[in-house]
Amino acid sequence: MKLLVIGATGRTGLHVLAQGVARGHEMTAFTRKPELLRARDDLRAVVQGDATDLPTVREAVAGQNAVIAAVGGSGIARTLIAAMRETGVRRLVMTSSRSVPATRPRLAVGLAWLFFRSAYADLARAEGMLEMSGLDWTVVRATMLTDKPGKGRSHVDFEANATGGESTLPRADYARALLDAAEDDAMIGRMPGVCGARA
Repeated sequence: MKLLVIGATGRTGLHVLAQGVARGHEMTAFTRKPELLRARDDLRAVVQGDATDLPTVREAVAGQNAVIAAVGGSGIARTLIAAMRETGVRRLVMTSSRSVPATRPRLAVGLAWLFFRSAYADLARAEGMLEMSGLDWTVVRATMLTDKPGKGRSHVDFEANATGGESTLPRADYARALLDAAEDDAMIGRMPGVCGARA
């Protein structure tokens, strides 16, 4: 599959690139910092640009089978929706946070919204935009991300509040969940929540 990764040089995006190549996908990296990928001759292409710049994003999206946005937000969602409609590319997987729909544990969720209200509100807007886009979208909501080594598995559910797993999630395992979603048509139109796997 030809996969475009938005935010490819971020801490999650780099894992998506590496794992995507390992799975045999033709990976295109979209980033503001292409110099970080100079040694990556295993990639199909590296595109420099801002993910809210429609002409650049449109050019990068054209010819892809799917897009994984390793960074979320309404500005990026708006640009991707327009670019994908114009190019006929339908499959989009975007990151979000489990805190957007969560109500429990009440104290932790309340504190998260207190400190990150603007970011979570923007993610909620992005989710709503995708729901109305007409694209084959999936929103993958993560719990708190860490840079700890991945376990090769995670806890996935479809509830507002997590039904199991750890409150933290290694980025490597989140990248795995994003790729799994992109490969699975049964995930179209769904918003899975991802937590770290228990030992």
